Amino acid sequence: GQNSNMRIYLFLAVLLCSFELFAQNEQEKQWRAFPITDYFVDLDDSTRVVQVMLPEGISFTEKQLAVLRGVYRTSHADTALKGFGRCQLIKGDYYYFAISANKSGIPAKEGDLLYTYMTKAAVYEGLLTQPAAHFITLQDVYDQPFYDPYSVFSAWTASMEENVLDTMVKDIRFTGKYFLENDPAMDLLIESGPYKGRKLLQVMIGCQVKELTAFLGYMAARPLLYAGRSWKLSEVFATWLSAGSPTVIKK
Repeated sequence: GQNSNMRIYLFLAVLLCSFELFAQNEQEKQWRAFPITDYFVDLDDSTRVVQVMLPEGISFTEKQLAVLRGVYRTSHADTALKGFGRCQLIKGDYYYFAISANKSGIPAKEGDLLYTYMTKAAVYEGLLTQPAAHFITLQDVYDQPFYDPYSVFSAWTASMEENVLDTMVKDIRFTGKYFLENDPAMDLLIESGPYKGRKLLQVMIGCQVKELTAFLGYMAARPLLYAGRSWKLSEVFATWLSAGSPTVIKK
């Protein structure tokens, strides 16, 4: 009833506070997302077992704490918190978490994200660490990924990141040029933001690392819209430009 709901919410609040404290005390930890598979077992009305498969070189510990979140499919409501729980069983590369207290009314689905604290990897932390932490994959115009969200945390250097950013900028310019030649109607006027009064495809053709940096910063600050999915970089970048290139003011 009302009281047990209240107790669960209080428990959740305490849990999230302890997560925050844990994060502050342990600068060596990193909040990361991992997609769940299509394996589900209902233990009772309020507890569901979900499964994560991890690649070699990365593992969870028994009783590791995690929260489950939906990914954006058609609306912001999809990204609801779907409960929390611990790792109850480990079988090879498969990890099983018993998740309860899903108040969203939306059941867990394949591809939803299990968020947990992981030991910080000894890798270069640049602009791509954030999207990778939310399991966001950015792809080129041919649907090829620019990076693998796991590899950013296993072997990543400043020069690897520099190469990827350079390739991303080239992809945005190439796409802008392609559409200007083949579908010039797409060269719409940008109506707000720093590029107000300029044409969309022209800005894409002139793209520099600084524009890409601003976009990746926005993505890092608003990750729920993108988390857990693959996106064509040129499309989401163009959408961001059209929306006035919103940026997040650093406090």
